[in-house]
Amino acid sequence: MKKTIAIIIAAIMILSCISAAAVSAASDPTFTVNGKTYSAKIGSVVTYTVNMTVPEKIENGQFIIYYPGDVLTVKEVKFGSLVGSPVVNYTEGVANEIDFNFSNYEGYDFTTKQMLVAVSFTVSAAGTGTVEVSKKPGEVIVCSLDDKDITDKASFEEVVTGASSGSEKKANTLKVTAKTKSVKAKDLKKKTVTVKKVFTVSKAQGSVTVSKVKKGSDSKIYKKVTVKKNGSVVIKKGKYAKKTYKIKISVKAKGNSGYKSKTVSKVLKIKVK
Repeated sequence: MKKTIAIIIAAIMILSCISAAAVSAASDPTFTVNGKTYSAKIGSVVTYTVNMTVPEKIENGQFIIYYPGDVLTVKEVKFGSLVGSPVVNYTEGVANEIDFNFSNYEGYDFTTKQMLVAVSFTVSAAGTGTVEVSKKPGEVIVCSLDDKDITDKASFEEVVTGASSGSEKKANTLKVTAKTKSVKAKDLKKKTVTVKKVFTVSKAQGSVTVSKVKKGSDSKIYKKVTVKKNGSVVIKKGKYAKKTYKIKISVKAKGNSGYKSKTVSKVLKIKVK
């Protein structure tokens, strides 16, 4: 039981590291650690740092971390100053396993958050996999100074760097296209005219708003038109010179939980003839 403290900590640390590194490069593969998804490219290096907190001093510990060796390669392992130089065994290839254990009868004081370990991985090949800390009895254990198993009292803060979090929002896919449309001057002289399909909005992520932009629009028509989200332009009844009028619009897609907001500007052209 006295070799148990390191097992839980290292396992968690490597778990994160691997998760970030394990992302396959060919199509920005993803890797999940503790319910969070990360992505990285082949050849990139991801680092997983684990900080540990335990309500009382501990004497020893050990942990085992399993990872997809066909995707990730261990580059470097650094332990916090409290841990020093623990016994470390790397078994790469078939087992894809990293074992750590350390002990000190004088104890380790993790009652305040301290860095346990930081593991760096190189993403070596495309693919996906699972990185996890062993849940088997005796493989992940944290022991107190009186040799009591207090694994359930240890808490870990995991920080992944060098990889993109799946929770990060993607660029909005909003697209706006515009066409030149014609309307007869004699019709406008008699009534308000709605010109359809002057512009189209597609692939927007989130709600869409459309507004006129004064700068870039012809002043003689700016106040007399209304633009709608369906791509129509409503022109108020009036006397208009026969020419092509420009109306600048701003289209904004608000975005959502997975996509950022985006704004696209376009110049619409209405030819009065």
